[in-house]
Amino acid sequence: MSDGLLLLNRTDRTFKAGFSIIKENLTGLSQYFSLLHPNERTYLDSLRFDRRRASYLLGRVAAKHAISRLEEGVGMDAVFIDSGIFQFPVVKSKLLSNVQVSITHCDDLGLALAFPEDHPLAVDIEKIDAAQAEAFESQLTAEELRLIAKVEPEPLIGCVTVWTIKEALSKVLKTGFMIDFKVLEIQSLEKSGHCYTSEFIHCGQYRAVSCRHGDYICSIVLPKQTSCDLNDFWLAFKEVAGMRSSTSE
Repeated sequence: MSDGLLLLNRTDRTFKAGFSIIKENLTGLSQYFSLLHPNERTYLDSLRFDRRRASYLLGRVAAKHAISRLEEGVGMDAVFIDSGIFQFPVVKSKLLSNVQVSITHCDDLGLALAFPEDHPLAVDIEKIDAAQAEAFESQLTAEELRLIAKVEPEPLIGCVTVWTIKEALSKVLKTGFMIDFKVLEIQSLEKSGHCYTSEFIHCGQYRAVSCRHGDYICSIVLPKQTSCDLNDFWLAFKEVAGMRSSTSE
């Protein structure tokens, strides 16, 4: 696991965001049960399938650690991360005020951002999977495919990148995929090394920063006018994504 703090710099003030990235299988995740709120433990016990239990734990554990970086000294078992009616995470605690989280997981990787309600953020991760190539491409516009072709010689990588960008934006908007994908369309896509930057046609107040490591691509969406050094986050992403889960099942 790796976690840290990000500074979100605006012209008039600076906000903080916590992040956490974890790679664990279900057996390894059992060491974090003490972080769970009683309501979370009850829900976990109701889940019948190991895969669902693991994904739930990955998200909650990452989110708790991200919150602990943003709000030091708060007992995480007193924080309940509930689900809203459209399944976005809702932080509930008498010890916290106006804290939100964005959660994503894939395989045995879990990532989370914790941030003040004043300053929206979102994160998404996806695996580069050739078996899903047609599904990814089918959700992109002809113009997005053209943008990909200009900067990325491997179409699948480009398609997965744009998919994560759109999914992260849908999290910021709190719509999930119940929104017309055209509303999430990107306007630009630029590449530098294994990282990408992009902006949006219909949501011009936001931008996205994406990074690839191995078989995974991760994207963060943040306000366009926010300056944020994401180097620590990307280094943590690469470090943790390259690890083996600490406990074998």
